[in-house]
Amino acid sequence: MKVSVHLKPHKTTVNKRSSTLGELLEKRGYDVEWTTRDVVVPDTELTIQTCFAPSVALVDAIERKIPFLVMEAPYFRSFYDKNHSAAWGYNGLAGGSWRTPTPAEERPKPELQPLKTEGKTLIIGQKPTDLSLRGSDHTQWLVDRFEEFPDADFRPHPLMVWPRHCMPSIEDALEGVHKVITWNSTAGVDAAIAGCEVRVDGPCSLAPKNGENRVDWLHSLSWAQANYTDFHSLVDNIMDGYEEAKERIESGECELAQVRARGRAIQQDYYRKIPHADWGVL
Repeated sequence: MKVSVHLKPHKTTVNKRSSTLGELLEKRGYDVEWTTRDVVVPDTELTIQTCFAPSVALVDAIERKIPFLVMEAPYFRSFYDKNHSAAWGYNGLAGGSWRTPTPAEERPKPELQPLKTEGKTLIIGQKPTDLSLRGSDHTQWLVDRFEEFPDADFRPHPLMVWPRHCMPSIEDALEGVHKVITWNSTAGVDAAIAGCEVRVDGPCSLAPKNGENRVDWLHSLSWAQANYTDFHSLVDNIMDGYEEAKERIESGECELAQVRARGRAIQQDYYRKIPHADWGVL
């Protein structure tokens, strides 16, 4: 199988998320081509990209309906060093994409805290330019939520605050909080682990869904991330999901709304080639 690994053009720690997997696949005999995110590799059968962004490589994978893996920061931020770990999901952002099957064996994961029965309400914001917003009006969403919960506290996205060290950690922010409201923020994972009731308004989220068993949810999530030292033991598990990921994307199941909602002119040329009805957005 030919695999293309698309990295950011500048040396950055986040490239390690994709390069670690690519190097291990290379050692296992896969034909790996290394390039940047603005380059198309026409005959590749799997595209691996650092960070979810509407790149030329990613749109090409969607157009040709081949599986793609997006390598992101780990979900358990307080548990893993985000500079030495990665999370992944086939065919889109891990929050809304299909993940590889979860084996029965245990994986490292944080300890679930008891469910809280009382406390404050916290609204968690995201960057207005965050692709996981799927083109929604985040400012209006915040206005609506504060009208609904006028006494709620607010935590902005850390990248919207300067200096960033002035913000309390997410763990401290969740102290005394019973209910957390978010669109798609990965902070919903921290909140669920901390025992908070999590309400998610967006179409895709990593937080547990209503009625979902928290233990099963956390176990499943633990199989979609790793630090670089134990990545080698998970490569086969990741690739075991390739055939099903291929079937799903060929049938139109992949994460597309973000790519379609925001793209540069060169990517718009790709969009025009495919009727929207064929895109099968989940």
